[in-house]
Amino acid sequence: MTPERMAGLVARWVRLYTRGLPTAVAQRRIDEIDADLYDHVAHERAHGTSDWRIAAGIGSRMLRGLAADASWRGRQARAATDHPLPPEKAMKNHKTAYRSGVGVAIATALFLLWLMGAVGVIGTEGDRADLMYFGVLAVGVVGAVIARFRPSGMARALLATASAQALVAVIALIAGKHQAPNASVAEIVVLNGIFVALFVGSAWLFRRAAQPPANAGPRA
Repeated sequence: MTPERMAGLVARWVRLYTRGLPTAVAQRRIDEIDADLYDHVAHERAHGTSDWRIAAGIGSRMLRGLAADASWRGRQARAATDHPLPPEKAMKNHKTAYRSGVGVAIATALFLLWLMGAVGVIGTEGDRADLMYFGVLAVGVVGAVIARFRPSGMARALLATASAQALVAVIALIAGKHQAPNASVAEIVVLNGIFVALFVGSAWLFRRAAQPPANAGPRA
């Protein structure tokens, strides 16, 4: 995992939690984070830090900042909804949140599958422990079918998927997979933490889609 690839994942997360905000506000946040990531990588490389440690540091910052990102998003969303939205606009926002949730969930699942086939997530490439991730994806698929793809049920299904992803990381550490060549505790925790964060982000979008448009004006 290179610093640039990790920075790309962070950038996707920023674009996810700024979606639906006023364009100027979202773009300012995106530009700030992009500049900060660029400076961080350049500074660490100038001091001789290895690419893996830089990538792990970026991933750690992302995970530690999830609560702050959600809080920032909430403040900006409240500021943007001081005036009631017309019902048509509120409904459009809910549809956008649902579609975004689907997009994030599918993209995360595909990225997980690609990583399994390309370099492996646990231990070394081809480690059979990676087969546990098919169980993670099965949780999401079964949960979505049980929920009949309704937004509130999809939110619960993606939270269950995130929990299953975290459980795989715990099992891998207990099994000592961090002792394999080119593996470490940090690698397993950071990589799985990123997927947990993405699945949680998808669940959050579905939860938004399930909420009634309280700020919408009365229907005629």
